[in-house]
Amino acid sequence: MSATVAQMLALVDQLAPFELAEEWDNVGLLAGSPDAKVDTVLCALDLNMDVLNEAIARGAQLIVTHHPILFRGRKNLNETDGEGRLLCALVRSGIAMIAAHTNFDNARPGVNDALAAALGLRDVRALEGGMRVGTPSQADFGTFADHAEAVLHGPVRRYGEATRPIRRVAVLGGAGEDYARIAIEGGADVYLTGEMAYHKALDAVDNGLMIMEAGHAATENPAISALRRGLQIAADAVQYDICVLQSEAELFF
Repeated sequence: MSATVAQMLALVDQLAPFELAEEWDNVGLLAGSPDAKVDTVLCALDLNMDVLNEAIARGAQLIVTHHPILFRGRKNLNETDGEGRLLCALVRSGIAMIAAHTNFDNARPGVNDALAAALGLRDVRALEGGMRVGTPSQADFGTFADHAEAVLHGPVRRYGEATRPIRRVAVLGGAGEDYARIAIEGGADVYLTGEMAYHKALDAVDNGLMIMEAGHAATENPAISALRRGLQIAADAVQYDICVLQSEAELFF
């Protein structure tokens, strides 16, 4: 049975309810007709020209991303800048787009459950703001940082002593520099996030929390695999004849 964009939007809502999105966010169906037929979906962290061209090449009628387009208000749709060219190309392609941003951050399971699972954390529990905290297999800060670099395929900036023992690690994908307090209150020794300003990291260290800054994309990429799997399982469960793919054009870290 084929599906429409609206039906795929309902499946995304099941996985990451749109009611969980922050008020300032821009989620849901952001481009395309809800009545358009879909047999191929491409999941990606961001929409960019490479991802759009990949969607066209792979025959996708729908792109589902974590980060939204039209996040800041535009007053025109001309092609004099990169965003304008991308938006016009998206419209010309006829491909629909859905974004699941802070609703996916706040869902259970969500973005940070995928990150915690990728890092092998055990006994994971939810904290405020979508943060997760769990127990690592590694015994000290340096060994866990090495493990995080291997899992996330990129460098991790470290603020802490390599030999210091660790018991609990808090994780928050993306830009998490303003949430160190939650990690401390949640009993974490280590806070791993995507982005953190230097002086905020030093402030956290002064308050007894070790910091790992692992990159915005690197800390959210595990969630795209989870999104693809979840959408495919949900589509199969209602017998939609849908193929859900993960982008290969944005395998950057």
